[in-house]
Amino acid sequence: MFDWNYWLELFGARAYALVIRRPDASDRLTDAERELIADSIGTFQLGEQSEGRTLQGFAEKFALERGIAELPAVTALFIREEQHHAAQLREFMLANGIPLKQKNWTDSIFRRLRKLAGYEAAVTILVTAEMIGFVYYRALARATESRHLKTICREMCADESVHLRYETQLLMTLRGKRTPLLRSCVEFAHRALVAIASRVVFHDHARVLRHVGYTPRSFHKDCASIYRMVMKTGAYRPRSRDTQGDVTS
Repeated sequence: MFDWNYWLELFGARAYALVIRRPDASDRLTDAERELIADSIGTFQLGEQSEGRTLQGFAEKFALERGIAELPAVTALFIREEQHHAAQLREFMLANGIPLKQKNWTDSIFRRLRKLAGYEAAVTILVTAEMIGFVYYRALARATESRHLKTICREMCADESVHLRYETQLLMTLRGKRTPLLRSCVEFAHRALVAIASRVVFHDHARVLRHVGYTPRSFHKDCASIYRMVMKTGAYRPRSRDTQGDVTS
């Protein structure tokens, strides 16, 4: 059974560490680095700053239907961490003269899909974005010599590690009551979503990703590897910020 109290306590404890780190005045992007990453980091910052009302609404409805009192609070704390990512990227962008974005076509598509989906589908879309984001932030950390940006990317990957464990355990629980055939169909559709989304993201962030050596095929390969690790093998374990052990799913 999914241990809601574990996640409520964990996310509640982690909330105290959500502090915005401001870059040192001596640590600024070069003109070439800014030109390389500005559009890309702006798009990811926009995606991270979702208010989460759709997910929160789905969670509250699902909690009422299933009698899961902790779910709305867990979801709110989870969304707070995502919004902290957006605020941290925003601070870095403003310090380096990178304009904030108001809209982007890929972000708009993901937002529309989440609004049309139910709770399980919304979590599936979200975990897919987190998987791809994990690979992207590792690439972004290699794209410049900024110490502050590298630190941000490492911390965000650490956070995504915890998020991925929460989301995949949640998905496995939601899918667990289906027949093996139906579960296989759902998993096939999820793999297809990862494949499509990774290629769309590569197209949108090709300058940064190619700069660090990625091709469309190798980027998708790394995203698919994250999928297999967290969804199939059960061997995924966060490396930092989460020291309270494993949750029983």
